[in-house]
Amino acid sequence: MLRRTITLAAALIIILACTDAGAGEPGTSGFVFLRLGNGARASGMGEAFTAVADDATSIYWNPAGLASVDDVELNLSHTEWLVDTRFEQISVVNEMLGGAVGLSFTGLFYGDLERYGDYPSLTPDGTFSPYDFALAAGYGMDVLPNLAAGASAKLIHSKIDFESATSWAVDLGVTHKSMIEGLTLAASLLNLGPQAKFVEEKFYPPFQARIGAAYLYTAGWLHGDLIAATDIVFPNDNDTKMHVGAEYNYDRYLSIRAGYKGNYYVQGLTMGLGLRYKNLRFDYAFMPIEYGIGDSHRLSLSVGTSGP
Repeated sequence: MLRRTITLAAALIIILACTDAGAGEPGTSGFVFLRLGNGARASGMGEAFTAVADDATSIYWNPAGLASVDDVELNLSHTEWLVDTRFEQISVVNEMLGGAVGLSFTGLFYGDLERYGDYPSLTPDGTFSPYDFALAAGYGMDVLPNLAAGASAKLIHSKIDFESATSWAVDLGVTHKSMIEGLTLAASLLNLGPQAKFVEEKFYPPFQARIGAAYLYTAGWLHGDLIAATDIVFPNDNDTKMHVGAEYNYDRYLSIRAGYKGNYYVQGLTMGLGLRYKNLRFDYAFMPIEYGIGDSHRLSLSVGTSGP
């Protein structure tokens, strides 16, 4: 029988609540860490990023966005998450093979937790360190002058004490630059995979269908540009979610971001900031969480940035 701890149960419940609370069918998806986002830039914009994706984190949001990356780009992200958990991500993209190839690592680490036996006890029976991780590889290319497509595949693994689960999933995406100047439309299907099993519980990866739009406005009086974006997300186990976000880029050196995640139980407003120097970009996102659960901070460093 799987060993349990109160601390671990609390961490998992909070993460589930923050990610997918609603009136859908909870419990039908596993590997929910795959819904925690990627990159401080997208997080600061309320995760309205399906049509914006044009950097190394595209492998997470929409693999078609990989086609927008020039040369080589590396993105490192660190998130101070809930209950002392750490969320680490590495994404790298290289322009090659007529498009761009991307690789990524995502890991969620819960730290050391006390193990208790099958019977009530005040004395722990040692400690253990649960974790989740995913390794992904993707490819994106321009199939027409205004149309890009991409796909990625990922290996997923979760471990709690002596028990573990392993599976795989694929992502698909398209991006279309419309006839309206500055308007981009996009869609992605994330975490399409087979049923997995953890101990006696069977579940599917946390599938999402996302459709998004982004509008880029550039004017001299702005001394830069403004991006407004929105996503509609259809998860396989919950209600439809709405994401909206905006990014103001001042002369390519400073970015200010804000967003909102709609129809989430404990999430809503997000804010972010970006600083660029030559081919380096530092991004920060603040994601407050309601009801005193605790706030989340995400930091990212991008090298060889090709985005705006």
